[in-house]
Amino acid sequence: MIYLDHAATAFPRARGVAGAVATALDIAGSAGRGAHGGARQAGSLVDECRARAADLLGGDDPRRVVIFPSSTLALSTAIADLCLGASAQSTLLIGPLEHNAVWRPAVRGLSEERVLLLPSHTNGLVDSAALETLDPAQALGVVVQHASNVSGLIQPIEEIGAWCSKHGLPLLVDGAQAAGIVPTVVERIPALRVYTTAGHKFLGGPPGIGLCWLAPGYEPEPLWIGGNGVDSELSRIPAGGPGRFESGTPNLPGIAGLAAALRTFDDDPPAARFSRLAAIRKVWVEDLSAIEGIEICGEGGPGLRTPVISLQVAGFDPNEAAALLDERIGARCRAGLHCAPLAHRHLGTFPEGSLRIAPGEEVSDEKRGVVIAALAELCREGVTGRR
Repeated sequence: MIYLDHAATAFPRARGVAGAVATALDIAGSAGRGAHGGARQAGSLVDECRARAADLLGGDDPRRVVIFPSSTLALSTAIADLCLGASAQSTLLIGPLEHNAVWRPAVRGLSEERVLLLPSHTNGLVDSAALETLDPAQALGVVVQHASNVSGLIQPIEEIGAWCSKHGLPLLVDGAQAAGIVPTVVERIPALRVYTTAGHKFLGGPPGIGLCWLAPGYEPEPLWIGGNGVDSELSRIPAGGPGRFESGTPNLPGIAGLAAALRTFDDDPPAARFSRLAAIRKVWVEDLSAIEGIEICGEGGPGLRTPVISLQVAGFDPNEAAALLDERIGARCRAGLHCAPLAHRHLGTFPEGSLRIAPGEEVSDEKRGVVIAALAELCREGVTGRR
């Protein structure tokens, strides 16, 4: 197998994750549910995960990190809160390459007509200078993906935040494709209220776990409430802190696995990982660009990128190309719209989408050569019509 789908989920998981998940299943207790040894042991794992996440994201207070079942649920919570009390004229500004985790909650909260796209370059990079042409009078806030899951493009969230701060708008950032490889200090980003991320992508943790940093003093309305192990005598949820959002039994195996993944950043920080992955991406792009019949989507123009590359293969629908790569050489890529129709509309690849390659460090030069040769053969077949 040649795994090229890290933008969907990490494989293999980070060192120690599988063992940590298995060990957590043998803990006789649940975090916040009692004072016995098992409950304390579970609580320690939750505290460690929260503290390590805050450290990775550049947050000062671990209690501002909320553990969600996914980054998607964290975004839904924050966007729904942003839309509370909206008027008939209210709008929400979002990036041009957004994932459905942003677009769908935004449309549900307002309407499709009132969800407006930020000005951008041809490749989808938000044009910071052009932001000054916007009238933000009716805007509730700005939501933007830190890095694209279609092209890997990294948005200038500090510059966007500075514009938001100037106009008194909150900034929400979807960091699912950035955390772990794009160095981030949430406390230094102007106007930032929310930064969410998925535990199972470039953090290397298990699925079913997400993180959300909330700015001090910002306490959005939770989407679900119930028992949370604290303040049980009250009819209402806490006014602030993780207990406001973490109702229900914590996913201890997921939390333990994510804590293990976060430990690997102690001696291998995001900046070092980004440097290595940027070099890997560069070689892939060079090799792909040399194949007649391959078009790399959204590759030109300004901006840095994560190791995510979208392709069009001459003569083939993206799903057909992906199936043939899997069948012929065991290469696992994702094809289609990647839950990001807005990005494909912007890049001109809607409705078919693209073939996405998202390599990790485990893919050797030899395996890359096998993939490049297979893609070159596909292009020859697509051009000549001989399959």
